[in-house]
Amino acid sequence: MNEVRKLDSRRRAVFPERYSPGDVFVEEEVSADRVVFRLLRPADAPLAQIVERDGRLFVDRPIDRDAIRRAIRDDRDER
Repeated sequence: MNEVRKLDSRRRAVFPERYSPGDVFVEEEVSADRVVFRLLRPADAPLAQIVERDGRLFVDRPIDRDAIRRAIRDDRDER
């Protein structure tokens, strides 16, 4: 039997433990009485750390713009 989820006053629902805060979902099917979501995979691009030097914020390593473009394009193509 399917488990029923009820939205709170801010239109949020609680999902099972296998999902974590920050997971991203995309709507695959929307009808009058049903919405189907698909979990998107986490990004493969490495994250850069932000460091503060002399009161200014810097990225701790050079950013590979081509890698960012490829990751965005791959994400768009999957949808």
